Amino acid sequence: MKTEVSFSIVFSQTANFIRNRFWPIALISFLLNLVASLLLKNTFDIAIITQLLQAGNPSGFPLLLKMVIIKSVLFMIIDAILIAVIYNYSVNDYLNTNTVFSRILPNALNIIGFQLIFLIILPVIFLMGILIFMVLGIIIPKELTILLFAIVALVFAIFFNALYYNFCGLITQPTTKSFFEKFAECNRSTLTHWRFALPMMLIYLLIVVIISLLNGASNNIFLSVIYPTIITILNVFTICFFYRLNMLLISNKSTLEPPQQNNNLII
Repeated sequence: MKTEVSFSIVFSQTANFIRNRFWPIALISFLLNLVASLLLKNTFDIAIITQLLQAGNPSGFPLLLKMVIIKSVLFMIIDAILIAVIYNYSVNDYLNTNTVFSRILPNALNIIGFQLIFLIILPVIFLMGILIFMVLGIIIPKELTILLFAIVALVFAIFFNALYYNFCGLITQPTTKSFFEKFAECNRSTLTHWRFALPMMLIYLLIVVIISLLNGASNNIFLSVIYPTIITILNVFTICFFYRLNMLLISNKSTLEPPQQNNNLII
């Protein structure tokens, strides 16, 4: 029997999953952010990099670029671990380290592949956007151009984040599909089921903005770890949302797979 899939159903089931496993997920999120924070602080001095950039020192930009690359790699590793943890708790009632470690490398490779594709696409989109808005700046008032740019940037941020988290949700469940099949399915699913992706991304971005503002207003070292931990838990929730959404959609399309198997995966 097909189950009616709605945003409220997917959201509530995701909330149940997080609530039932909140403390293990919170502890893992805290430890991952603590390790990442210590690595970054012991590798780079942000104050020195800022001084070099402000002084126009040519050595400042390579240091900044190196920090951004290492930070991006750390975040990709963290996401790969989180996806593995989500899958583990979807099939086990406890933290099975063998299950987690067996999924980290495949997840990391998929995420790297996703990021590399957009690393190639984004500069092209950026250059085309600059050209279009340069032309618009001649035709329409500057204020209206800036407003249009802000709207387009917001729409693109929502779309990119929806693609990324939907992709993370798709790779949570191990399959025999190739990377490009998963990538194509991610794009198709995001566009087809935008009524699910849009409200989830708006909620996600709103919470991120609020937490970022609170974090920026605080100089407490302890809070500087707590705030990223909250963001990480939010990332887990968002990945779980798309994972659950995809599993429900697959369950509705398939009449061969027992419904109970899918229903036990994430609640």
